[in-house]
Amino acid sequence: MTTNVTAPAAGREARTLDPVELYRTMVMARTMNDVLKARKTQGKFPFYIGCAGHESMAAVVAALDDEDWLSFYYRDLAGWLQRTDDVHGVLRAAYSRVTDPMCSGRNMPSHYSSREFHVMPTFSEVGGLAPFAGGVGWAFKRDSSQRVVLFSGGDGSAATNDFNVLLRQATVHKLPVLMTIWNNHWAIMTEQQAQWAGDLTAQVRAMDAIAVDVDAVNPLEVYETTRQLAERLRNGEGPAFMHLHGGLLDAHSSSTDIRRYRTREEIEETTRTKDPVKRMGEMLVEQGLIQQEDIERFRDEAKARIDAAEDQVLTEPEVPAERVTERVIEMPSAAPQPPSGPTRKIPMIEAVNDALVEIVKRDPGFFVFGQDVGSSTGGVFNATQRLVKEYPGTAISSALNEQFIAGIAAGCSMADDKARCGEIQFVDYHQSATQTIRLAARIYYQSFGDWNCPMLLRMKAGSGGGGPISDSGSGGGAFGHSNAGEQWFTNVPGLITVCPATPYDAKGLLIEASQARSPVVFLERGRLYRADVPTVTKGGAPIPQLAELWNVPDGYYTEPFGKARTIRIGSGAPMATIVSWGMMFLEGAIAAARFAEARGGAVDVIDLRTLTPFDTEAIRASVKETNRAIVVTEESDLTSFGRHIHSWIAENFFWDMDTAPALVTALAAPAVPYNAPEETAFYPTADDIYATLERFSRE
Repeated sequence: MTTNVTAPAAGREARTLDPVELYRTMVMARTMNDVLKARKTQGKFPFYIGCAGHESMAAVVAALDDEDWLSFYYRDLAGWLQRTDDVHGVLRAAYSRVTDPMCSGRNMPSHYSSREFHVMPTFSEVGGLAPFAGGVGWAFKRDSSQRVVLFSGGDGSAATNDFNVLLRQATVHKLPVLMTIWNNHWAIMTEQQAQWAGDLTAQVRAMDAIAVDVDAVNPLEVYETTRQLAERLRNGEGPAFMHLHGGLLDAHSSSTDIRRYRTREEIEETTRTKDPVKRMGEMLVEQGLIQQEDIERFRDEAKARIDAAEDQVLTEPEVPAERVTERVIEMPSAAPQPPSGPTRKIPMIEAVNDALVEIVKRDPGFFVFGQDVGSSTGGVFNATQRLVKEYPGTAISSALNEQFIAGIAAGCSMADDKARCGEIQFVDYHQSATQTIRLAARIYYQSFGDWNCPMLLRMKAGSGGGGPISDSGSGGGAFGHSNAGEQWFTNVPGLITVCPATPYDAKGLLIEASQARSPVVFLERGRLYRADVPTVTKGGAPIPQLAELWNVPDGYYTEPFGKARTIRIGSGAPMATIVSWGMMFLEGAIAAARFAEARGGAVDVIDLRTLTPFDTEAIRASVKETNRAIVVTEESDLTSFGRHIHSWIAENFFWDMDTAPALVTALAAPAVPYNAPEETAFYPTADDIYATLERFSRE
């Protein structure tokens, strides 16, 4: 191992190490490991995952400051104990007690998490926290706090997309991230050779990171290397990578048998040569810092402390089953802010620009990070053009990697505890970021409210073009640019999904999204960016109930999440309810206006605006009056969100309905052909909705 010794950053004192206390922490981790393994064997709880051989993580954490953030993985028990000294918490997690400080019993044991101690919530998905750690590093670089974020993973995690995203985040933007890969030569039952080829340290170094190999069996070497690297990170020289070479003394977890995939000789060799607790004890005895008999005494003291903690934990309450749906989503708590400024008629893309400017005015730390958003045009859709011109540095162009974008937004939002925005150019491209988005949605629930991830992800969704198909025909978006997208997000518990249909709502809902405590996916229909007010007939007069929603107030205002907008078109008692969102709200309004003009009467058209959670009461109030419902979606009918709404109506209002609710959808084909005839045929239009209204009138 070679690395240069660097002086502490200005204004910071060098950390000092008490090697005996470090050893005691390692002994506590090993003793806890053995107790947990025994209790699992005794059937006290269903799962155990060990740390034996990885106790040098205590040395890594000892070399960092208490304000540095830690992204652990499940072998980092020693790191948890070094940072928190919380023996009770480990047992509370194992026994799934309400008092568990990591997740109140919701996650597996050894999944460390604490907002108080800056321990990010661990995921079972190996490497899953890596893009979030990059986002935290981004926040630390922006605030010049000289804090460092540690990412820890095993050799298996080095093969994941997540880790490679972090590596790019950290190296491209020179983030204060310390990446550690614990190479114990086994990813569950697969050897390290299957994870990467060649010299991993050299590969990372070639990407312009400080990269060193370290003997993880020597805790003092681990400590000193970490200390030096941390100081270099604080001096702005980062990122840094430590390849920690050690051994795993147990099986991957209680679900595997070490003897079924490792030879007896290899197990014995690992036990003899790669035990950091044993090595640390020997070094302390050699240096005269402890006596041989202290080794056994420290173990006895650790066991006595664990036994006392276990007796206490077993008296504490278990998790009540009725709690299962608590803390899934945390909605904005502030009351809606009504508009106060003068209004002007603007398209949706200008309303989005206005909203982003209003957010930055009140939160100077807010930014939009995405492909091309920092260009002079404000991205390909010009959504950030005003930010670029009026607030330089708040619209930042990213690498071409959607998980990179989502990770920066998610991790930075956790560090800042405020919404930070990622823009994914087309919703079709979100797929590479799916895991990060899904995990972000789970954080509030998994940690039982200890953590929030208030990230905001904006995406252009649906086809291109200049307005409703009934007004303007095809858009030419073709494959890769035209998916509706809501089907990918509305089935993820913990996500708030929003899809505005009008400029007024786009601005008010986007500002509201910046106040959310749970992650928000904000779907912006590309056809509506520059759409004018829909007309009853092509080239005819605008629909008056919609025209006012193109008049957007200047300044700051918000529209509440979870509240639909209902407009009544026509006069008299409504004969049907149309439930829709986005572009289909406008198609529904066109159909209702044509029907009312031709047949008389009225139709309710509901714009859900927020898809999850959706406004059940607005649907209930209208359907109870009309007894007929049409759900219209831009999605194909393949387990779509629209089908979910349709099923919910059928289930809840079956005995009130005069006829079965109808579902009008796009066709069951990939979205979407480029040529105009097929694209126009692919999507539902006002004509399809009108035909359904006519059928209802005859039934």
